[in-house]
Amino acid sequence: MSTIVAALVAVGAFLGLAALRGNANAVDLTTVTFTLFAFGWVILPLLVFGLDGTLDPATLAPFPLRTRPLAVGLLAASATGAWPLANLLGLLGATVGLAHGALGLLVALLAVLLQVLFCLVLARFVTTGLAGLLRSRRGKDFAVFLILPIFALYEAFTQVVPKLAAEGKVHAASFTGFDKWMRWFPPGLAAHAIQDASTGHLGAGLLRLGLLAVVVLVLGWLWVRSLGRALVTADTTSQSAAVHSNGLPFTRSGPRGTVAARFWIYQRRDPNALISWGITAVIMAAVSVSTIRTPAYLGGLLGSAVFAGAFVGILNANAIAMTGPAFVIEAASLSSRRSLRTYFAGQDLTLAMIAMPLFTLISFALAAVAGHLVDGFLGMAVDLAGIGAGLALANIFTVALPHPVEKRAGMPTPRPADGYRGTQFVGVIGSVFGTAILVSPVLLAAVFTRTDPGMLRMPLLVLCGAGYGLALALIGARIAARAASEKLPELVQIAIRSKL
Repeated sequence: MSTIVAALVAVGAFLGLAALRGNANAVDLTTVTFTLFAFGWVILPLLVFGLDGTLDPATLAPFPLRTRPLAVGLLAASATGAWPLANLLGLLGATVGLAHGALGLLVALLAVLLQVLFCLVLARFVTTGLAGLLRSRRGKDFAVFLILPIFALYEAFTQVVPKLAAEGKVHAASFTGFDKWMRWFPPGLAAHAIQDASTGHLGAGLLRLGLLAVVVLVLGWLWVRSLGRALVTADTTSQSAAVHSNGLPFTRSGPRGTVAARFWIYQRRDPNALISWGITAVIMAAVSVSTIRTPAYLGGLLGSAVFAGAFVGILNANAIAMTGPAFVIEAASLSSRRSLRTYFAGQDLTLAMIAMPLFTLISFALAAVAGHLVDGFLGMAVDLAGIGAGLALANIFTVALPHPVEKRAGMPTPRPADGYRGTQFVGVIGSVFGTAILVSPVLLAAVFTRTDPGMLRMPLLVLCGAGYGLALALIGARIAARAASEKLPELVQIAIRSKL
């Protein structure tokens, strides 16, 4: 899949740059394209955290390698594979779209090579500098705050830019003058070197290439120094931590409260949980951003509530594997269906305590932006039903589609173990469509009662949504408990195979 996408990106970038031939804004758009590729090399490794084995240099520390050969090897590894080749082939489109004449073509080839080398070194420098940080607790918390703004910007870009392009507000002329402040940055240096050589200013073009080469060398020197420090810096995860004697909350409520207390601490302190809730909040805003200020605002408001419930199911649909080998101790007390129902109910209680106020607040905020604050109660009703549906599906898929997870070095979030991506995908699709189907009665009630008095309609819908969501969560816990009682040894094995 990755190779196919890389090939499509290579072909699309090449054709896009080649189509700029004769365009008055060719150098501006080439600079934009080069800049986007550079940002991609910085951002994507951080988003996937461990896509390649060179993210955390500590994984190579046991080998008898000095810094210089290690740096050469890591850089060579970074240049190997489908995506570096796609980057090179795609940017070679500038040889058609921007270069003119033999000298222009020669300078274009050198500029593209230096641009690709700049992307590789920049990516290595950033990921090496953050890899050591991501091994610490504070570093993982920092990664959370790093991921969420990037994810929010990505969602805004994918929602807003296509809409503006369809309305004719974004076109080639929109980037006119972009290079006035980007021409002295590395991507701008590469693009303008091609233009200078193509217009007869070979000296200026070579000067820009020289500046770009100097930037690459300085960045490479900084990366090698960072790599050397990373190999001799103590791993902060090996340091001792203070243990407090405070009792767990909710434990006086029995096993259900004990499970809820454990999940409460995880949700409050685990960076993965913070990422999950942050992404869900961003998704709620992104789903409605294109319609919230239009007459069709209600569809966006209710749709965001449905997606919020679906993401509760998606992000918690493998809870036992996410617990890891620690589940073995918990499983010793889960000897009956009743105890398993208690286990799932305790988990659901904690997730609902966080989801209900968070989703309600976002729904009312979206309703306020739309100028119909009272309709926030409609979003709240769907939120409550969606939370119950998401929790029910999360419990069912935790038992029906369990799969081991692993956390690679430098990764703040776990990922499915090799061979289980398909299982996760089925759970995602099932959560999205399952939540939409289960919440449909509340959606229909919210739509078909619009003519009823609001003072009666709003509280009734909220109460019905809450009751319906609670019923769904209880039914889901019962179904999951019945299935888990018959395959508890298998679930324990999945938990043991998870590497957290």
